[in-house]
Amino acid sequence: LPIVEAASARYAARDRWVNDGPAPQTPLQRYIHNACDPQNFEPNLALNLEIADLINAKKGNAPREAAVAIVQYVNHRNPNVSMLALTLLDICVKNCGYAFHLQISTKDFLNELVRRFPERPPMRVSRVQNRILELIEEWRSTICVTSKYREDLGFIRDMHRLLSYKGYTFPEVKREDAAVLNPTNDLRSAEEMEEEERAAQSAKLQELIRRGTPHDLQEANKLMKIMAGFDTR
Repeated sequence: LPIVEAASARYAARDRWVNDGPAPQTPLQRYIHNACDPQNFEPNLALNLEIADLINAKKGNAPREAAVAIVQYVNHRNPNVSMLALTLLDICVKNCGYAFHLQISTKDFLNELVRRFPERPPMRVSRVQNRILELIEEWRSTICVTSKYREDLGFIRDMHRLLSYKGYTFPEVKREDAAVLNPTNDLRSAEEMEEEERAAQSAKLQELIRRGTPHDLQEANKLMKIMAGFDTR
């Protein structure tokens, strides 16, 4: 009987998860939903890497779609879901490059990431809050310093300063984590680097147009001229 009851409880939890919130609409959203399933006792590394590969392959709106979906699960009421989502977020940051980095550095994303942080730090932060602090510190000390496009990641630095001002302390970044985001040598060909530059420009242009403020549209116009070869600055 206890075995039957345990199985029933698992199925009930599964039903709650399947019916929890809006149904995933795209293959990418479904993969993310499955990766954050609370029935997973540990992160599904293969699925997480598959999600990162899908983001890289689809490009376009995929980095934003993924970032928005993942941060929703970070704020889930079940801390297991939150931790699974944060593991997936970390893998995407380490494997998806600038287009994804641009999305995690938006005000909207960062505000949502720390939405459950109280104005004043608690005596002891939760493990979810601690992991978020770890990631923000990691991004600030790696991609915000060494990325070719670090000027576009300023809101990460701003969020770090804001949390520090409020009294939050950041865990030390593990050396192996920093090494992944700080490659020591670049063995890519000139063609590969040129392709990366084109992809980065395309991702930035899409984000500027999406935001749509007069300043953003002015910057988008400048970037389009550069991409078209009319302006080589």
